This record gives sequence, C-alpha cells and structure tokens, in this order.
Amino acid sequence: MKNLFNLAVCFLLATAAHSVQAQNKETHYNLTVYTSVSQSETSFDEQHPLCSSLNGCWNMFHANYRRVSKVSTGFSGQTVEIHKPAIYNAVIKADKYIRKAVNKGEITKEEAVATLRHILDCANALAMEHNTKTFEKEIAGAKTPESVIQIFKKVELEYV
Repeated sequence: MKNLFNLAVCFLLATAAHSVQAQNKETHYNLTVYTSVSQSETSFDEQHPLCSSLNGCWNMFHANYRRVSKVSTGFSGQTVEIHKPAIYNAVIKADKYIRKAVNKGEITKEEAVATLRHILDCANALAMEHNTKTFEKEIAGAKTPESVIQIFKKVELEYV
C-alpha cells in the first residue's frame, strides 16, 4: 500500500513538473517570517491532534484566519468570519489529508509534522501579507490535497 502511494505521488509530481515545464514558468513565493510574531500567545487554546509541538502554529493559524464576534440576536451566540478563505480552506484540507495519511501508515509522523509546520508557517506569514491574490487564486484552483501541499512547497520562508 505504501509503495502504491509513493508511486502515485511520483506520478503526480512528474505530471505537475511536466505541465509546469510545458508552460515554461513556475511561480515561487518568498515570505518573511518574524519569529517573535510566530511565537506569540493567542486567545485560541486548541490542541492539534497530531502533535503537541504544532499547538503554537495551529493556534496562531486560527487566530489569524478566524474572526469571532459575539452576536446578541439569533440562535447562535457568536459569528465566525474567515479571513482569506481560500488559504484557510486549503490548510484545513491539507491538515485532514496528512492526519489520515499518518493514521493509515502512508507517511511517518515526523514527515507529517514537518510538512504541517511548513504549511502553518506559510499560512501565518500569508495572513500578514497584503498582496496575496495570486497565491489565493492558485491555491483555490488546487482540487486535491496533494496539489495543495505542492503549492505550499513552492513557498520559501525567510526567518528573521
């Protein structure tokens, strides 16, 4: 099963590389991550189910993308607004996919944590950026979790 998964991933990567070479352009994104901001405390206190070392990035992600406001009318006591929904939905899709892959034994927990940490750091950096329309358009066009992960791999982070 693991070999079949690896074969499928290699095929997808080769297909993606071929289509990018056919277009003769590949988009890379460079973002600056400020470590003091990425390690700050948030009002969210959720535990990531995969690893406790992801809790800080996970809670920062939710603080950056979910705007919770109290509502005095209606059945619900609060309203949640999603900031940059294309990026938020892509991260949630990749997170679910990676957790399922770990549970099935398709990837190791260490690989999953490293991939999720990169994705969450990218998402947290993108939350602070003003001009993300190109990235949002590309990530919204990703139909599979594998393609979402490949798009996030194109992001290079510079830690300051």
